[in-house]
Amino acid sequence: MTALKQRLSRAENDCAAPMRNHLTKRHVAMAGLSLALLAVLCLSPSLFGDRVSSAIDGLGAADPGLLWAAGIAFAGTSICGALAWRAALRASGSPLPLVDASARYAVGCGVNAIAPAHVGSALRVALFGRVTNGGCWTVSGAAAAVGVTRVVWLGALIAIGSAGGVLPRWPLLVIAAIVTGAIAIAVISRHVSLPGRVEQLLAAFRSLASSPRDLAIVSGWALAGAVAKVAAATAVVASMGIDNPLRAALVLVPAVELAAILPITPGNVGLASAAVALALGSQGVDSRTALSAGIAFGAVELLTGMAIGAAGALALAGPWVRPYLRVAAVGTAASLVAIAFGATVLLPAV
Repeated sequence: MTALKQRLSRAENDCAAPMRNHLTKRHVAMAGLSLALLAVLCLSPSLFGDRVSSAIDGLGAADPGLLWAAGIAFAGTSICGALAWRAALRASGSPLPLVDASARYAVGCGVNAIAPAHVGSALRVALFGRVTNGGCWTVSGAAAAVGVTRVVWLGALIAIGSAGGVLPRWPLLVIAAIVTGAIAIAVISRHVSLPGRVEQLLAAFRSLASSPRDLAIVSGWALAGAVAKVAAATAVVASMGIDNPLRAALVLVPAVELAAILPITPGNVGLASAAVALALGSQGVDSRTALSAGIAFGAVELLTGMAIGAAGALALAGPWVRPYLRVAAVGTAASLVAIAFGATVLLPAV
């Protein structure tokens, strides 16, 4: 425990190093180019065609209060993810402070919001690896274990969509194979001596398999994250005045999760919106409203990810940034978000 505290202290003393070392110039350039392209497309929706322009105009009918609620729910999804990672790492022998773990996870969310190809996820593993026994190997194993628990709840949502004839059934076979493989790995790792790196990689699986309590905690946070995302989707759908928003959310969330497997845009913008539009269209929602809801879903999720990413970065840089500068930065960021939200949502709705 003492060694871990010393390691955490050393990591905090050079907090900027993880991002500088693991977020390479290529990643920064990729994020900048993606954001620039996204900004151009947002400022010129006509480039997408009349259908998308009409859908963006339809955002003026959205309920601002429900969109704010969706943003809060998306933030809750990230918090639940951070707590699930922290619980899995604690079970692996690396207890981390709540705020520190949440901040490191949030930075990954922020980078994922502005860069494609899961760059933020890789950075998140690197950030946690600096303060974890076993480094990135242990963190990768814990992330995989958390991912398996999330897959279980995703399978439940896909089953609901499949029962309604909206989603295909083949993902359930893939999920069953993943869960079966994870169980086999957990059992084997408890009875077989493995090389050092592999032992570190499978530490979380072994620990969770031998501790039902820890497994329940990780699964519980994963479930809470899934519930939060369904709540966010429900709020977005309800904001557009669509009937039975909860039923629609139970269908569109697994569609969005499946679309996120290969994120080729910042925050999966575009793909997530298309997935939402298709899912709502299958529920009988007219195409214009469905596309408006998809755009609103993607925009709120993107802005929320950027906001919590900035908060996480400020939390990690806290000891090296003067308090008044941090307050000014947070105040400025909050004001910009409020102005942007008011200009794009409140004014058109009046």
